[in-house]
Amino acid sequence: MQNKYVAEDKNFSPAEDWKTYKELPGSRAIVIVDSALNILYCNSLFSDIFHLNVNDSLHRLNPTSEFLFLVKGFLGKNFRNLTFDITINTDYDNGSNPYKVDIERIFLKGEQFFLINIDTQKNRKEIEWKIDSLHSALDLGNVPIIIAGDKGSIVFATHSVEDILDKSIEELFYLNVKELFKEFISDDYESFVRAVDTRTGWKKIICMNRGGKEEYWDIHLHPFTATDNRYSGFIISAHDLTEIVYQKQIIEQSERKQKLIIENISDLLLITRKENGKFILDNANDNFCKLFELNKPEILNQKLSDIIPKDLYDKIKQSISAIENGPLEIYEFGYKCKKERHYNCKVTYTDLGDGKNKIFIVTLKDVTEEKRYREQLEISYLKEVQLNKMKSSFLANISHEIRTPFNGILGYSEILNDCLEAKDYVAVKEITEQMKDVLGRVLELFTNIVDLSQIEAGEVEIEYVILNCNQIIKHVYDKKYKEAEKKGLEFRLGLSDNEAMIEVDWVKLEKIIELLVDNAIKYTHKGYVYLGSLIEADKIKIIIEDTGIGMNPDDIERLLSPFSQEVEGYTRPYEGLGLGLTIAHKLTKLMNGNFEINSEKSKGTKIILTFNYKDYGME
Repeated sequence: MQNKYVAEDKNFSPAEDWKTYKELPGSRAIVIVDSALNILYCNSLFSDIFHLNVNDSLHRLNPTSEFLFLVKGFLGKNFRNLTFDITINTDYDNGSNPYKVDIERIFLKGEQFFLINIDTQKNRKEIEWKIDSLHSALDLGNVPIIIAGDKGSIVFATHSVEDILDKSIEELFYLNVKELFKEFISDDYESFVRAVDTRTGWKKIICMNRGGKEEYWDIHLHPFTATDNRYSGFIISAHDLTEIVYQKQIIEQSERKQKLIIENISDLLLITRKENGKFILDNANDNFCKLFELNKPEILNQKLSDIIPKDLYDKIKQSISAIENGPLEIYEFGYKCKKERHYNCKVTYTDLGDGKNKIFIVTLKDVTEEKRYREQLEISYLKEVQLNKMKSSFLANISHEIRTPFNGILGYSEILNDCLEAKDYVAVKEITEQMKDVLGRVLELFTNIVDLSQIEAGEVEIEYVILNCNQIIKHVYDKKYKEAEKKGLEFRLGLSDNEAMIEVDWVKLEKIIELLVDNAIKYTHKGYVYLGSLIEADKIKIIIEDTGIGMNPDDIERLLSPFSQEVEGYTRPYEGLGLGLTIAHKLTKLMNGNFEINSEKSKGTKIILTFNYKDYGME
């Protein structure tokens, strides 16, 4: 520490009033003498070393003293100051010790005085120790520090600077900070130079490649000025931010990955947290926002109840309550949105680490197609079961329907042989007629099977013509009249007054009416069978009605399927494969007609075929 002296009166006499100066604390011996080496002022440390005080003279020292000899020599020269090292024998520090002496010539109001500043070895060692300690602390602390002078010349650098800049201390002391940092901050070099020239602060994070690894350093330029304004310069410090930057990059990369994962999840994703009893939207992926037409930046950190539909919010709230109050970690529920999409929803949670706060994760998986596929599968399964049942029914019925007539034919053939041997030709004629009826039923059976197979295979060709359906109705009536009369039934005919013109396939319409009339006669044991037509506005209706056994309304749809009868198996009371109603229904649909059945058990059946009216002028 340098000594300072403060005068209490600016008009003092230098030779007389040195006592007016106050001694400030210091670690150096100070003495002021005149040209005669009389002591005008000295501090206590000087007195302790030399045993001299104010008003004493330096001549009291040993005449052979090298210190006295050098002081006298300086007085005889014109030097302004002199510095020398000398060994002085004193009892202050127990023996002979080296000292550093500074002598400076000063003038006050025309008088010449000499300021002698004696620095002890102990003090110098303490200063050196402090400086060395500071250097060691900086080096051991691995703190990169560069100190530069006012013009930027480097005067000090820690060892860690050598490692960072890959330059030795000797190389650094030949450089200027402007030159040194030019290669490291090339992108912002001009601002650095300007900061040095204008003595302003500057900082920047620079990236350096050392050994193939990128390192990040925070460089600070601090201009400073000594307390006595005699010296100024710069301190350049560096802080290693490599780990911090890498950690930040890892966090940012993790956040980017998390965002990419969230956004690329095909399922709908919603993340919510609970604050003050309210559910707050923490995050949601684009698929979720798209479905519910939400603007993601606007909904984040908003109340969930204000964002999503109430029915979905209530289910999510109920699910979270079940998780919080029970052993469940995952809760599932179904949800159907307004766009007729079905979702399988799962609610789970993750703990934020404090054991109290949780975030709840809601995923909505679109199962619409899966649901439709499952429903279709169930329909297909039921259809398969029905087909299998139909197949079994068909095999049972067809075996019966074929075996019965052929057994009859075998029986008739044996009777026929007996009649021929007996030359009973009247009986032969009757048996032949009966055999023709049996063979006719077999032929009709095979014809219906072939017709149905063609309909099911889509191989039926429709030859449309515009015709008066009354003609076909009258033809079928005449054809089936004797059959109805033979059963004792009243066969009624009712034709519209006007021509009932429709566009259909003549042959197929006749087959439809004939099949339905056959069924009416077959299942009616008393009462009547009605066949007729009716014109209503632009519609033509063909009506077949009976007072037969009727059908259970619940069985009507099943009976429209092939090979179906109300009573199945060998014990059924009526012959046939149950194809007539099916063929009639399918052919009517193929010709763009409507097929309607009204029936009640034991009260009869009414079937109405409806076609659009056509006149001759229509194409």
